[in-house]
Amino acid sequence: MKFSLKILLLLVCIPFLVGSVVAQNQGNAISEGPYIFFQGDQVNVKWVENGQMKENLNPDLGFLRSEFNLGLDPKVFLEKKEKEVDFFQEYKNVPNLVVISDIHGQYGLSVELLKAHGIIDENTDWKYGKGHLVVNGDILGRGDMVTEVLWLVYKLEHQAKAQGGKVHFLIGNHELMFIESDFRFLNEKYVGATKLMGIRTSDLYAENAVLGNWLRKRPVIITIDDLLITHAGISPSFLQRKLPAKKVNKQFYSHILKSSSRRKNALQTFLTSDEGPLWYRGYFVEPLPSTQILDDVLDFFESKKIIVGHTSLRSITSLFEGRVIGVDGNIKEGVTGEILIIENGESFRGGRNGSRIKL
Repeated sequence: MKFSLKILLLLVCIPFLVGSVVAQNQGNAISEGPYIFFQGDQVNVKWVENGQMKENLNPDLGFLRSEFNLGLDPKVFLEKKEKEVDFFQEYKNVPNLVVISDIHGQYGLSVELLKAHGIIDENTDWKYGKGHLVVNGDILGRGDMVTEVLWLVYKLEHQAKAQGGKVHFLIGNHELMFIESDFRFLNEKYVGATKLMGIRTSDLYAENAVLGNWLRKRPVIITIDDLLITHAGISPSFLQRKLPAKKVNKQFYSHILKSSSRRKNALQTFLTSDEGPLWYRGYFVEPLPSTQILDDVLDFFESKKIIVGHTSLRSITSLFEGRVIGVDGNIKEGVTGEILIIENGESFRGGRNGSRIKL
């Protein structure tokens, strides 16, 4: 009887033991990175390869290209670190514009969309000339290829500038959540990678990290010609405060995105609330704002349309008789998605197969 009981217990435990071994093997197979950190006038690279932490102090261009397909001279990292932030984010006479939003680590689908519409080439290098690409927040969160997307956008920003173009990456609520150490939507892969690298999760995008320093310099509100662009939207409460974009961008950089800034005053608390530009959902849920309020918002920012992400839709959608364009086409699920294309004043939904549908 005792022998039978032991066998029974062993049979019950086997699935758990096997599950534990599989989990350990999966954890040991993690490959992730690179994460590049500033050390004085040099940089230090850390990454995980098949469950093993690796490190390289002061890598050169050849190493970054061969190891990570990252064709950037380390001098670029230091130049971007020292560059002052421009809070006045207004751009005029932009010939072509593409907007993608809420990528959430879906690298493959995002690359597919950008290739299909001639924004990047087969090597994922900039192909859009003097055009502008807007990434309207939320690269972080959910998916397991966040790092790849961040480095792609970082690289494209550098390449676009050399061709007279521009890449704009705006802060979304998921970037803010990470900086505020809210990791609820962070893929477990990154927690495992930080343990293997012997660092804290918050260190991934700390101020001494290349990507962390870059993230903290992203704007919240920009205007391109007659378009107002922000991650979530401008609420009636925001409008009542008459906050210009320049002031909002400065508040986020100087007081909210700084890791040392944990105490917020009333304005900063409002800006990071559900009525702020990173969390507002009022264009999509009741009670909806009146057309007069929307007109007042657009008049205040001297714009004709507002482009927002944050709230997932089945496709890019024009609302309120064209005053609002929702561009979160649910890329986060990795199944389908769209980008917004604006050329010669006309707007199109761009599909993953290269198709265009007039908006």
